[in-house]
Amino acid sequence: MSDDTRILSVRGLNVQIPIPGSTLWPVRDVNIDVGRGETVAVVGESGCGKSLTALAIMGLLPRQAKVQSEALRLNAESLAEASPKRWRQLRGDRIAMIFQDPMTALDPCYRIGDQMCEILQQHRKISRSAAMKRSLDLLGKVGIPAPEERLKQYPHQLSGGLRQRVMIAMALLCEPELIIADEPTTALDVTIQAQILRLLRDIQRETNIGLLLITHDLGVVAGMADRIVVMYGGEVVEVGTCDQVLAQPLHPYTEGLVRSIPVPGETEQGEALGYIPGIVPRQVGERTACGFVDRCPYATSACREEPIAMRDAGDGRLMRCILPTDGSARDPDVWILPDETSAQSATNSGSL
Repeated sequence: MSDDTRILSVRGLNVQIPIPGSTLWPVRDVNIDVGRGETVAVVGESGCGKSLTALAIMGLLPRQAKVQSEALRLNAESLAEASPKRWRQLRGDRIAMIFQDPMTALDPCYRIGDQMCEILQQHRKISRSAAMKRSLDLLGKVGIPAPEERLKQYPHQLSGGLRQRVMIAMALLCEPELIIADEPTTALDVTIQAQILRLLRDIQRETNIGLLLITHDLGVVAGMADRIVVMYGGEVVEVGTCDQVLAQPLHPYTEGLVRSIPVPGETEQGEALGYIPGIVPRQVGERTACGFVDRCPYATSACREEPIAMRDAGDGRLMRCILPTDGSARDPDVWILPDETSAQSATNSGSL
């Protein structure tokens, strides 16, 4: 990716949080790039560091969290060196965030119109009437019915889908260069989820903004992302285009994720799904081995000797694993639990 098209550049991002007797490392040596008009999806199960990475990029972590990076840039500007005053100027203007739960992100004490006008008047020299008109236009653009009435309402008077649309409209108020969407459809039903995702995709095509999409839903990723960044245990373990990662995952963790999801038109009813044994380990202290070693069916003694570095896997792909990339050391059956096949089948057929 050329410097002309790169909006966000993150290199060597680390987050450390002091805890009694030790230090928590929820984010370790993360590298992410987002280009203009590009959607980059960061995926992984709960606890892998996705949301903390997004909050670190936005400068929203609490004071006790220690954030370090080799580079954290929005276009040519270093975010790592931004003062609190500069951050207040940047957030909502050049970089915006759509939070996972709009009910907690919106202020319950203020009407929707007041909150939207405040953002515009903070970043633009604009009258309240002009700010209200801009807010009204954006509410209509994101598909909110009767936008004039919604501006007068409080967040609790709106449904979950409408609140999420309001969050998207607020993120677009100042025409930012980059939007970070942290699980924007998690709390929505399937129909509203599809509408929100279609809305984000259409807006991005119109405005050519960069979109960093945080999610654990590979179905969402398949329909939205240009590139995928897979995180596990606070680390990036694989990077590639959407087609590459979903069709031929290289890291064992990514392989386990993909094999645990039914494929429409291919997975038969009653067929056992894959699984990943164990849980995400607590990220305490320095890492002395592969972070996935205790859950990996392919692990060897070499995986416990030292941390595994990212390496070039060819075709623009990266992976944090010592396995060969040709698939010769892989066995798809290791992801099926033999003595619980019936339970897996029942789950797949919808009887559990």
